[in-house]
Amino acid sequence: MISKYFPLASVLVVTLLFLSSCLNSSTDNVEYSPDAQIYSFSLSSKEDTTDLLSATKFTIDQINGKIFNDEPLPYLFHVDSVLLSIGSSNMYNPFSQVMLTLDEDSTYNWQTSDSVAINRLSLITTTAPDGISKKEYRFELNIYQEDPYILSWQKMANGYLPTPFLSQNSVLLNDKLITYFQTNNGIEALMAGIDENLVWNSLNLVGLPHTIDLTTITITNEGVIALDSLTNTLYHSADGILWNSLFPDLNVQAIYGTLPTIEGDKLLIAIEQEENLRFAVTTDFTEMVLMNNLPENFPMSHFSTTQVVDPASYSIKHLLLAGGITAGNSLSNHIWILQEKEDHISWIHSRVPESLALQGSTMFYYDSKPYLMTATTEGNSFYYSNNHGLDWLQTGENQSLPAEFTRRKYASVSTDAENYIWIFGGISSQESQIADVWKGRLNKFSDM
Repeated sequence: MISKYFPLASVLVVTLLFLSSCLNSSTDNVEYSPDAQIYSFSLSSKEDTTDLLSATKFTIDQINGKIFNDEPLPYLFHVDSVLLSIGSSNMYNPFSQVMLTLDEDSTYNWQTSDSVAINRLSLITTTAPDGISKKEYRFELNIYQEDPYILSWQKMANGYLPTPFLSQNSVLLNDKLITYFQTNNGIEALMAGIDENLVWNSLNLVGLPHTIDLTTITITNEGVIALDSLTNTLYHSADGILWNSLFPDLNVQAIYGTLPTIEGDKLLIAIEQEENLRFAVTTDFTEMVLMNNLPENFPMSHFSTTQVVDPASYSIKHLLLAGGITAGNSLSNHIWILQEKEDHISWIHSRVPESLALQGSTMFYYDSKPYLMTATTEGNSFYYSNNHGLDWLQTGENQSLPAEFTRRKYASVSTDAENYIWIFGGISSQESQIADVWKGRLNKFSDM
């Protein structure tokens, strides 16, 4: 007798054999990736209570086989062991093996739960999922070996201007240092390249009136600009040597400098029109656009400015202005934050410490933040702002000026592409002109 269940059992057996055959076939035909490259890398440590490591970005140089952090960790940072996170091209198809080499003498097979002596790690070797392809990466954990925020100073020149001279102003233009100075014979200038040994050469200035107010000489994107205090006329030069007048019909009262805006940089000035003082801007020196009236007690001379632009922010584009003398001949002890908004110039005041005297101070932009050099009874001090000029803090001793640096006001300060700060001259406590040049730089930029 044939069981009625026999046909059903036969079907089940045939189905199981077919599935088994398919599974074996699938396993045999899998192709594992030959990609041994690392695509993500990060560190963490329980010893790192401030989470600096986990926030550190590492560069994976696939061509040269290197993994390193571009921005060094802080001076004196130290942890003994870390956990590594190493990512392949596919999280579902990881490396078949990762080997770590410590100090060239110890190599072992890394597991994700391993605690790694990070200060000894020198080489990471990955094996692709196919078990054949390999790739090596030299590992570097960069830590500042000295305080990166120490300002180191060098005196570059002393008494380099012919005496006697009445006033001076220095600028950095086209990688050249230019000092303009007023003598009894008119305005003269010296130029030097940015070198370890400054070699000064006299310039034959053309078209620059002797009535130019040297305190108004200002660097712009189009060269350098200055104001003739006798005729209230702007003068411009692309190279600092050949000058020509601009907008002769305008009654210009002040040059404030380059105002960064959403539309691009604009030169900001003040003009007098129908007994009103008004802001005006130009982008290319061919057309001047009138703006709103200046606020009450706004500085007209002897101020200092610097522009602030945050590449990470669309809206942080403004000009800072410190100190100065108003149209009413009173001293200003404000820092103004100027910004173009809806076709007019808006302003607010910074929160300035009451003890901070701004008269004769100099502003400049350095290390992605605005700085201010001001004179105190003890000498000169630096202040800086971490929030684009709204609040100001005094720097520590590591950013002080040398003991032999003569106390001064109204110094000229520029910064160059190599992250050097250049300080020129100024007026001493005895109201005499100083003719020296200093160069300083943060340690963090020394190896860049």
